[in-house]
Amino acid sequence: MTEKRTFSIEMEVPYYFVNFTGDMRLSALVDIMLLTSEKQLHQSAVDSSEMVKNNGLGWVVVQYHMDIKQMPRLGQKLKITTQATSYNKYFFYRDFWIDDENGNRMVDATSAFVLIDIKERKIVGAADRLDDKFGAEETSKLVRFPRIKVPADFDFKQAQHIGYYNIDVNKHVNNSYYFDWMVDTLDMDFIANHHIKSMDIKYDKELNIDSQPMAFAKIDNTNNKSIHWIKSGDVLNVVAEFEWENK
Repeated sequence: MTEKRTFSIEMEVPYYFVNFTGDMRLSALVDIMLLTSEKQLHQSAVDSSEMVKNNGLGWVVVQYHMDIKQMPRLGQKLKITTQATSYNKYFFYRDFWIDDENGNRMVDATSAFVLIDIKERKIVGAADRLDDKFGAEETSKLVRFPRIKVPADFDFKQAQHIGYYNIDVNKHVNNSYYFDWMVDTLDMDFIANHHIKSMDIKYDKELNIDSQPMAFAKIDNTNNKSIHWIKSGDVLNVVAEFEWENK
């Protein structure tokens, strides 16, 4: 059996990673997880920059599921760990978890990535392009993520602007910006009085510098959830569901 390999980094939550309540922004949470995986990938020269430069390929995340037991806060010391778990012909699955300085689990996440040809904007076989699988096991099974249905109507709607700073090395909008746009559609009092308990997101179609995204949100007060989606014209780009709990 292949030995699974983990990789960790440690950090203290800086002020520019948190919102006005002192909680880490969801986008920053995703960023530090991706930074951890990028550092592991860099060990074998298959991080995003190297893949684009040497192969014309880019890593793209297509789905996340995240459970948040406690949102990290300003000044808190964290240990972020990642592990490549399995892969099949097209998908590469990776787990993340975040612990506080005492080893208490704060966040668990599962993700699915694909490799795309940057020029053709098409998915290519990930396993065929990697010599180092980082301990991941080959499987014919697909990891099943919760399905999210776009509602028929919405409670909030907000246009977003794409600038050059939103575009990453894959030539599309970095996926962490979607979280800021989604949360930004909600009322400030709601954010002040709630924590995110869990999150699911599915990326359908990438946004680029010419896209004109519109962010929508629907609140389900009965189940303490919000559903968010972003469209550019008639094209659905991403849909997500957040479960909230009262502070």
